[in-house]
Parts: sequence; C-alpha cells; structure tokens
Amino acid sequence: MFRFTYNQLRQFWQDRRGGVFVEYLLLLTIVGIGAIAGLAVVRGALIAELFDLAAAIDAIIP
Repeated sequence: MFRFTYNQLRQFWQDRRGGVFVEYLLLLTIVGIGAIAGLAVVRGALIAELFDLAAAIDAIIP
C-alpha cells in the first residue's frame, strides 16, 4: 500500500497543474492555427465571389 506524505502530494499536485497548463497551451495553439487557416480560406473565397459579382455587374452594363 502506498502512503504519501503531505510534501509528496503537494509536489504531485503542482506537477499535474503544470501538465494541464501545457495541454491547454497546446490546445489553444492548435485552435489558433486552425482559426488563422480558416480565415485565410474564407478571405480567398470572399475575394473570388466579389470578382464574380463584379464580372456579372460589368456584363449587365452595355
């Protein structure tokens, strides 16, 4: 049977919190990179759509 002293339990808790912080940091990094990539794709699609709209308006005017 394992018996932990107060200092061992405190050290385990501190180590665990550090691990959770690293996990959250990695998660936020991945989400941030995904958001930047998603916005870049939306920007490209919006520009293409606006060019199509401009071409359609240009075709209407005689």
